[in-house]
Amino acid sequence: MKFPLLILLTLYIALINANSQQNPLSIANPTNDAEKVRGHNNATYNQVPKDSQLFSVEFLEIAPNPIKADRVFFMFLRGQMPLSTSAQCSGLRRPTLKISSSAIYPDGTSEPAQSITIPFKTTTFGDDAHLSLRDEEGELVKYLPGGGTVDVVLDCQIPGIFLKTGEWTFEVDARMGDEGDSCLFAFRVVQWLEGEDGRW
Repeated sequence: MKFPLLILLTLYIALINANSQQNPLSIANPTNDAEKVRGHNNATYNQVPKDSQLFSVEFLEIAPNPIKADRVFFMFLRGQMPLSTSAQCSGLRRPTLKISSSAIYPDGTSEPAQSITIPFKTTTFGDDAHLSLRDEEGELVKYLPGGGTVDVVLDCQIPGIFLKTGEWTFEVDARMGDEGDSCLFAFRVVQWLEGEDGRW
């Protein structure tokens, strides 16, 4: 498994405030000054303020939470695209999704931040992960709809043999791809993940 696939395990954004004494059975909580994303998750809004993001989040669900290695997990994001984007195009074909990750391990060593940017559209990553977009009718669509209710669904599995135990930080930044590269949404999340020897 390549590292870019590991960081695709979320629509997440993570902030590391970790140390090697953290209880591995716990989930890191959002920082006090960060606004939590609505839903059953421990995600917070990232660098771009919530009010400056175009996508209005109804909820973000993560199951199971915390994520467990060798089990399929799901992320379900629902929200509203502003009607103004409908006037620009019926389907947005240029949005991008940047996903970053980093980690701090129990011995105090760390994994430097790495990132990957992909087209934000319905995509299959082999048997490892699937990113799906649905319109307000619940129909699967290839490209991000230009307005109305949108569902973003990710399913993924992290084989424990490819994962090193530690506090992992994930960060996602979706951009519209317009002239100003407007932010659709930007989240961060911290999860303590239990792996094996991390031979990836």
